[in-house]
This record gives sequence, C-alpha cells and structure tokens, in this order.
Amino acid sequence: MDVLSLPDLKELSGHTGGPLVSIYLQTQRFGPDSQLENVARLKNLLKSASAKLAEMGFRPTEIDAVLDPVRQLSDDRPFWLRAEAGLAIFADGGVRVFRLPEAPPETVVVGAHYHLRPLLALLGSDRHYYLLTLSQKRAGLLRGSATGLEEVDLGDAPSSLAEALKWDDFEKQSLQYHSATNGTSGGRRSPVFHGSGEPDPKDEILRYFREIDRALVEHVKDGAPLVLAGVDYLLPLYREINSYPALCAQAVIGNPDSLGSETLHDRSIAIATEAFSAGQRQAAERIDDLWATPRATSDPETFVSAAIHGRVETLFVSTEAGLWGTVDETADSVEVHPLRRPTDEDLLDVAALRTILAGGSVFSVPPSQMPRDAAAVALLRY
Repeated sequence: MDVLSLPDLKELSGHTGGPLVSIYLQTQRFGPDSQLENVARLKNLLKSASAKLAEMGFRPTEIDAVLDPVRQLSDDRPFWLRAEAGLAIFADGGVRVFRLPEAPPETVVVGAHYHLRPLLALLGSDRHYYLLTLSQKRAGLLRGSATGLEEVDLGDAPSSLAEALKWDDFEKQSLQYHSATNGTSGGRRSPVFHGSGEPDPKDEILRYFREIDRALVEHVKDGAPLVLAGVDYLLPLYREINSYPALCAQAVIGNPDSLGSETLHDRSIAIATEAFSAGQRQAAERIDDLWATPRATSDPETFVSAAIHGRVETLFVSTEAGLWGTVDETADSVEVHPLRRPTDEDLLDVAALRTILAGGSVFSVPPSQMPRDAAAVALLRY
C-alpha cells in the first residue's frame, strides 16, 4: 500500500486495454472492528465490479483473474492496520493500492483506462506546502501534505546559528585583525586590533536567516505555500529578509524543537489549507475577469486539446461531472459523445492529468463551487 506520487499517476495513466478496474473505498483508521467494516465495504464494491465485468461480456474465470488479487486483501491484517481515510485500488490481474488522506466518494469504474480524476485533487494546484522550522539551535525545511511531514535537503544551508557563524569567530569577539608594517621592527608586521564590545545578536541572526533564505530559494522552485514555525521574536526577523514569494502570513508559534512532529503538522496544515483556498478563489476570479476573452473557456473540445498541448494554466473540474469521448493525438482531434461508448475515456480525466503533467493547476470542486456553473472551465496560457 503506497502513498500516491506524481510518477505513480503518470504510470497509471499509461495503462490501456482492459479490463481495467478502478475502486475507490472509504476506510476507517485502525480501531475496534475497523477491519470488519472496511472488508465489508470492499466486498460490496467487488460485487459491483464483478457485475460490471459480466455486463461487458467477461466470463466468470476472466472476472476472477482480474479481481482475485483484490479479494486477497480481505485477510491481510497488516494491510488494514495502515488504513487511513480511503483507498484507491487499481486492478488488471495485478493490483496497485494507494492510501488516501481524504475519504473519496465510493465508486467502481471498469473500462479501457483507469479512472484517475478522484486522485487529481491530491496532486493538482500545489496540494503540498513547506514548513520552515526556525530556532537558534536548529533550522530545517519540511515538505508537508495531508499525510505528514518529510525533510527536505537544503544543501549547504547552516543548520544552526553556531554553524552559520563558525567561520567568523573574530566577529563573535567583535575584533578586527589586520597586519600593519612596523618601521622600527625591521620590517616585521605587528597586529593591530579594532573594535570593542559585544556583537549585535540581531545582526548575527539576520545573517543566519539570509543563508537559510538563499538555500531555500535555490532548492524550492514550485511556488507552494511556505509556513514558518518558531518563537515569536524570531519570526519577524526572518520575514524581514525573506525572498520566497509564497510565504504565509500566519505561522506556527512556539519552539519547533519541543512542539513535536504531530503538533507541527496539525498546526501547519491548517495554515496551508487557508492558502490553498485563497489560491482557488484567486484562480476563479481570474477566470471571471478573462471570461470574455479566448483565454477562458468551457468548451470541451477546446480545453481538452489545449491540455494535451500543455496550454492550460488552470482547470476547474466538477467532482460530479463526466465527459465521455475519444482523443486522437496524431490527428489532433477530440470527439465528445453524448453517451458513453465501450472504448471511451473520461475526457475530464485526460484534461486534468495533462494539465498537471504540464505544470498547471487543477481544482476538483463540488458543482456549487464551479465557475460559470460549468462541468469544467479552463484558463489557457495563450
């Protein structure tokens, strides 16, 4: 059981033929009777998958060959111990399973392509963020998502104030040393010292933070929200020198060394979620502003073709919409069908996936949040 990644999505999208079975299942995290409840849900969805395959003309032995690897999960106790809010299961005689941090609508789709759109909201529109933990003893960058936090390597960035200043001991002592020629000592140079008093702690911390900021901007290029965590007197100093454009106004207040990873994740993702919502609102406003221009469209043939060519900047897709048809990339044509045909694929899946792969943003939202009350709306790059 894996956590979904963009390479996984690319790999799944390359499967064609069939029959390919996609199952989305809501699950209970481990607790009393959770395995029994989860297995019961799975068995009901497997019955639905079996019925769909039978309707398509597959024999019982062929259906068993596709679904048996999924059925075997029922007795796998360690598998259910790691359950989260949901599962995405993909079967074609083998099986791939992904843990989902949010409960999906339960559904079964059988066709020539995997049904991937429920996964796209997890990967579209920068659904990850960064958490920069700051203290004088330790600094670090973490990549955050709904499932947790993981460390990000910042290369040669100093990991503490002491490390940032280790090559400048002479500044710590507020001494400047240089050599001067002493005319009465036979040409030998004697030391001359300047300065007195203690160094300014604020200046030292600012130098430390500038080095962290430099490394962060070099290593983080995707524009995801950045949340700060630290004691309240340090955070304004970092904001003073910050050059990362997506720094969140809110922060996790407290010493990150003592808060613990679970608390850091809970508090930081709440801040990041607000940033995600703001990004969605801003994208919807841009579509409204450009609606009278060729850059905003709800025409399926236009935005599906544009997505295939990497021209979609932002795509809104209704969670309850489906759009069936075919794509012929060689002929650069898109054909939309009013009713689903056996060889059709969901064109909204195609458009959303291609948008993400080309670096665009995808917002999969309920119908009530859709711009222009459409099934899908795209903002084109050009």
